[in-house]
Amino acid sequence: MSSSGKINLIWFRDEESAKRMRVRPGWIRVFTYFLVFVVLCAAGGVLAAFEFWRRSQDMLTEKREVEKRLTETLLKLERLQNIEKLLQSSDVSEMGQLLGGLGIETQAGKAQQAPPGKPGAKDQPAPKDQPKNGPPERERPPGFDLADVMGKVDLGQVGVENFRAKVDAKGVHYGFDLSNLMPQALSGNGQLLGVVRDGSVFPVQTGKDDLGFAIQRFKQVSSQAPLPPGVDPGNLYGFRLVLSNASGKTIYSETYPLVQAQ
Repeated sequence: MSSSGKINLIWFRDEESAKRMRVRPGWIRVFTYFLVFVVLCAAGGVLAAFEFWRRSQDMLTEKREVEKRLTETLLKLERLQNIEKLLQSSDVSEMGQLLGGLGIETQAGKAQQAPPGKPGAKDQPAPKDQPKNGPPERERPPGFDLADVMGKVDLGQVGVENFRAKVDAKGVHYGFDLSNLMPQALSGNGQLLGVVRDGSVFPVQTGKDDLGFAIQRFKQVSSQAPLPPGVDPGNLYGFRLVLSNASGKTIYSETYPLVQAQ
């Protein structure tokens, strides 16, 4: 360092004369600070870019989930509207088609299907309240309630996907994917009901903790249960899954036909 306070930088090369450069210490400090500032800005830019990318991915995932739930809700609403129209309609043929999808034959349907002159049509009793010139009154099997068998309850707190069931000599093997749609943890219990083609419903004796849940996000359920004595697997239409929260309120309920469930 010279007496003027500058730093003398001297360097040599082969076969060349020595060179000297005088630099003030302040410039060296400025250059050092500038270099550190550039490095910090570059690191901050990388972190900010990563954070923006992560947030954009989260928003895209949330958008896909909302679109999926909206599509499912629209399909469920359309199905419920169709069922409501059928229930409000006085057309016997439409009601017969709906009950026929459940494997149920109404008295009016049997009378329409029986050819004239056959014993089935001859011995068919007429309903008591049937008008002389009007259509026969629609009948339902004792204990049969279409809302209880086919109605759906979904409060938007849980999601049920990939429901599957298989009936064999050992009983029913069932499983489904259960997801929590609430921001906080959710707990409760469930019940599995068998739906017979005549419209009757019976409870399936599942294990104590098979359908119980206390989940933060997701749970896979897979188990098996015996069928009650006297139940013919060939007469089963499907199974109805009922989920309740910790207070006992039903938050989800839907019937899954056995053909679709398998």
